[in-house]
Amino acid sequence: MDCNKRTCLWDRISELPDEILVSILSLLTLKEAARTSVLSSRWRHVWKFFMGTMLFHYDEWQINWPQLVTQINQIITLHRGMSIEGFTIVLFENVYSVEDIDYWIEFVAKKRVNRFHLIFGHKNTNCPPDAFTRIRFRPLSVNWNFESLKVVSLCRVNLIGGVKANVAMNDLLSNSPNLEQLYLHYLVGLSELLVPSSCFKLKELSVVRCYGLKKLGIFAQSIKAFHCTGVDRDIEIKGLHQIPYLRFGDRRNKWRTLSDLMAHLYRILPMCQLEKLSLDIWKLKQQNPLDVKQFGLPKLNYLQLTIAPRKGGDEMLSWMYLLEAAPFLHTLEIVFCWKDGFIQGLATFDMHMMQLNQGVKVVRVEQFLGLSSVDTRVVKTLIKYVKLLEKLTIVPYKNSATSELPTLTDEMKKQMNDSIAQLCDKGFLPTGVELVIEKDLDG
Repeated sequence: MDCNKRTCLWDRISELPDEILVSILSLLTLKEAARTSVLSSRWRHVWKFFMGTMLFHYDEWQINWPQLVTQINQIITLHRGMSIEGFTIVLFENVYSVEDIDYWIEFVAKKRVNRFHLIFGHKNTNCPPDAFTRIRFRPLSVNWNFESLKVVSLCRVNLIGGVKANVAMNDLLSNSPNLEQLYLHYLVGLSELLVPSSCFKLKELSVVRCYGLKKLGIFAQSIKAFHCTGVDRDIEIKGLHQIPYLRFGDRRNKWRTLSDLMAHLYRILPMCQLEKLSLDIWKLKQQNPLDVKQFGLPKLNYLQLTIAPRKGGDEMLSWMYLLEAAPFLHTLEIVFCWKDGFIQGLATFDMHMMQLNQGVKVVRVEQFLGLSSVDTRVVKTLIKYVKLLEKLTIVPYKNSATSELPTLTDEMKKQMNDSIAQLCDKGFLPTGVELVIEKDLDG
């Protein structure tokens, strides 16, 4: 296409109504939309009515924090539209404090934002709480309206201000009747969280390592999934009467046995209503079967367990007593976490009190290494005790660039492939069991 034709086409686009131009620009990133202001006088102010997600991500903007704050505030001041889809700040570096949070929250309210995300700090989840970004939440203005908010997430944030900060956080929720998803990950300074019944559309609540959180009131009756990890052992949870899916984890070894963990969960949560359950089983032992009358899971049909082989040779099979507590369990998923390194052997576990399982039909094993005395032993035990197994899926080990997992040596890769080949041998699995090996498409 020659220059005259391109110019003609561009002129025709420029003749489109403002509403259409704004809709087109809103499909771009904010930074791309803002660049159109230099095209001509016709385009100079169109981007200021941007309706998409205002994403301020360090990887895109490539400027330091003070410069980014200045840029954010300038854009907020220049914006003339009635609403935007989202307001997101993602900065994977340590920022001591944010002084403009009130200004940003006011913008979120006035522009009827649907999605509000503040994500600070290093991607490394081991970042200490005292390094979280300090944010002073002040009481919200009565004129601010959060009825459009559907998703809120705060990550690696230190809410300073004491009682006032807690009041402000809870006021935000009580004034967000259309909230559907709430994610609070790695927070300090929140001692009491109230999820009111006015959040009648809330479907997913995730509370992960909120240090110092002592009371959690969940009165929203629409919640379908609750993720609770790393909370204080003495936390008080009220109001939650029914929940289909729970994800719970604690890797600080607060409970010595599986019975201790189940007793804690039954004390704070409606476990008998669960249909799906995900648990981190890191260093829990269980010498005797669970009391299924006390800790029964009568509605459970999906169970995911993350287990971490540790140095010292802890056994990794007593969790199978959970299967006896869930008579209608259909799918079992095992995820091995090798964060502590590749363990070559486990302590033996006396299986003589373990009953054969007659319910599970599908088993999935992720991060499979094929160590004969570790994960291969677990797989073989499952094949032996799950009598009605129909499908076994094996997902071989893969080291993610951000997961801080150890890297496989060539020798271990060969061992893993040999173990997978053994699973594929004719006669290894019972007749009728489908075996699926999910290999990495990039590999």
